[in-house]
Amino acid sequence: ATPAEIEQKIADAIGKDNYLCDTEIDKDYLQNTLGLDLSKVESYIAKQNSISSVNPDSVIILKVKDGYADDAVNALNTSYAQIVDYIRQYPFGTAKVLNARIYQSGNYVLYILAGASYDGEDAEAEAKLAVSEYAKIDGAVKSVFGTLPENRAVVPEDNGGNGGLIIPD
Repeated sequence: ATPAEIEQKIADAIGKDNYLCDTEIDKDYLQNTLGLDLSKVESYIAKQNSISSVNPDSVIILKVKDGYADDAVNALNTSYAQIVDYIRQYPFGTAKVLNARIYQSGNYVLYILAGASYDGEDAEAEAKLAVSEYAKIDGAVKSVFGTLPENRAVVPEDNGGNGGLIIPD
């Protein structure tokens, strides 16, 4: 499958009303912000929400050259750690962010932070929604690769600083 076909399966699994990745991510962002070496990427699709500061949804599907998959996973995990720090400072969509997926299967690397957004104050309900949305995504990924790859997303430890600069009194 091509990256675009994989992305479409994910979008279909979530449903058009809940798939919020509506804007292409440009190659400069992929290289300069995410640290991806696009000379080692054969093909890709990368989308995010047009208001990424409010909706952190992002789907990046890479088909990489031999030997680059682990480096791509590491680059995506570095970016993911920054998003986790951000939601710890400004908690919204926390369960969706903390359950994001980074999969690697052969020369494919997938970064998936997507699904229906929870609008409310009940952390348990938010967590249940995130789990159900990622179950749909996992099903779509499994349908492409035959098995579900290990989730290689690394949630950084919460240092208690809420992601921001805390100046003591």
